[in-house]
Amino acid sequence: MRVLSTLIAVFVAFLLFMTGARFLLLLFNADKSNEIVHWILSRSDFWVKPFADVFHFANKAVGDAGGFIEPASLIAFIVFGVVGGLVLALLGGVASRRGFGRGGILHRA
Repeated sequence: MRVLSTLIAVFVAFLLFMTGARFLLLLFNADKSNEIVHWILSRSDFWVKPFADVFHFANKAVGDAGGFIEPASLIAFIVFGVVGGLVLALLGGVASRRGFGRGGILHRA
C-alpha cells in the first residue's frame, strides 16, 4: 500500500509541476523556442486541454510584456492538487485501517 501511495504521490507531483510550470511560463512569456520551455508546454497540453475545452476559457493578456493568463492551466493545477490530495488521504485511511499506518498493529516504530 505504501508503494502505491508513493507512486500516486510522485504522479500527482509531476502533474502539479507540469501545470504550474505551464501557467508561469505563459504568464512570463517564456521563449517558446527554448527546448525545456517547449517540452513543458507540449507535454502539459494533454493535461490542460480538457479544462480549456469543457469551460471554453479565453486567455487574457497581461500588460505589454506579451505574457497571458491561461485559466485552464490554473484550474487544472487546482483540480489535480485537490483530487490528488483526496486520493492520497483515502489511501492513507485505508492503510491505517488495515494495520499498516501509524498506530496500527503491524506498524513498527
